[in-house]
Amino acid sequence: MQAYERNFWDPSPQLDTQQEIKLCQKSNDISIHHFTCDEENVFAAVGRGLYVYSLQMKRVIACQKTAHDSNVLHIARLPNRQLISCSEDGSVRIWELREKQQLAAEPVPTGFFNMWGFGRVSKQASQPVKKQQENATSCSLELIGDLIGHSSSVEMFLYFEDHGLVTCSADHLIILWKNGERESGLRSLRLFQKLEENGDLYLAV
Repeated sequence: MQAYERNFWDPSPQLDTQQEIKLCQKSNDISIHHFTCDEENVFAAVGRGLYVYSLQMKRVIACQKTAHDSNVLHIARLPNRQLISCSEDGSVRIWELREKQQLAAEPVPTGFFNMWGFGRVSKQASQPVKKQQENATSCSLELIGDLIGHSSSVEMFLYFEDHGLVTCSADHLIILWKNGERESGLRSLRLFQKLEENGDLYLAV
């Protein structure tokens, strides 16, 4: 073990001295059900919320504490700084990580990832790091899509990039989701190709 974390869900500043963990919340609210990562960030599903931890800044840069009405069971990173999540509440939601200017007085949740040791700094280096974090850019998770179709807990999903998204649920359904705009464009392209093959397509001069 090279690093560890404590209190992912606790937005209060972490002290250098290790303290006894006192759980004042329900275990479901602080349970880490799933996480994924890319080259820059770690994305974690904690209770009903979503947290984004920056490996470069060594702190949580964005969070949605109530991303769903119930526990988030599975998450995945999509292209273009997007994230998808599914929950026990039967919903599947798509989020976008957007940059915003971090206010100096705005508290940023640290907790969980500091337990890994990612966020710990020596006392000598703490001042420059604090100043850098005050001027650093923070982010927000904005809801950009809500897939409604299941009537019970969505246990998991698979993302197939251009081919769509497949979700499975406790309602005994497996649903294949497609990007409507992309599918409409593909249908139009196939139609023009078919007309061209049959000689029914004439280009205006």
